[in-house]
Amino acid sequence: MIMKNATRAKLKAGKAAIGIRLDFSSPYVVESLTGIGFDFVYFDLEHGPSSEESCQDMFRAAEIVGLTPLVRVSSYDPGYVDRFLDSGAMGIIFPHCNTKQDAEAAVRAVKYPPQGERGAGGRPLALSGMPIADYIREANQETMVITMIEEMEALKNLPEILAVEGLDVLWIGRMDLSVSSGIPGKLNDPKIQDAVKRIISEGNAAGKVVGVGAVSADRPEQIGEFISQGARFFSLDTTAILRSAARNILQNLSTKVS
Repeated sequence: MIMKNATRAKLKAGKAAIGIRLDFSSPYVVESLTGIGFDFVYFDLEHGPSSEESCQDMFRAAEIVGLTPLVRVSSYDPGYVDRFLDSGAMGIIFPHCNTKQDAEAAVRAVKYPPQGERGAGGRPLALSGMPIADYIREANQETMVITMIEEMEALKNLPEILAVEGLDVLWIGRMDLSVSSGIPGKLNDPKIQDAVKRIISEGNAAGKVVGVGAVSADRPEQIGEFISQGARFFSLDTTAILRSAARNILQNLSTKVS
């Protein structure tokens, strides 16, 4: 039996999915998210120090609390990607997807033949107890391919990227998009807002789920704004949530103890 990807199922049903980003290693933090209501947790190995080995324990913690474990990798190399999938990741987030060739490489790295080139093996297969042909068929259905649109080059090639079969989510990296546009950090600039609206509109028209990144923990209502535009995949940052919560607690205390 293979673990079902509840996040993918939710998106397939037309609903929005909200997860949490972790850029450090802590199975305990993952476990502490039980019952809160997040759909997935993603481990950021592009911008964080987590290792393949530490991810295994966090995958197990995610499985225990019912969160879909995803990994944001730093490379499209199939051998590198395969090690996370074989340890229990149910989806891979590929940064800087700028061309049709990038998108095709992402699909090839995640999917078994005939859709891709992933090699058979690893913990999920061993624990499934399934004939390998059945496992491959179900794994190809349950594993997610998420590509990040975060550079101006990707906007130029957007129609070709959207034509690639096997992409589950196009995730807009607004911060890097602002850097690529020469206006770093100005996420409310009309240039960035127009780009976001275009990606959402064209993505939805192509039958793709579109997500928006860099949602502030201090302004979670932004998620509702992006949902109204047609986006359905979001995450909040663990460190930002901790800082926001601590700041709010101290501000509330200061009015009572001063």
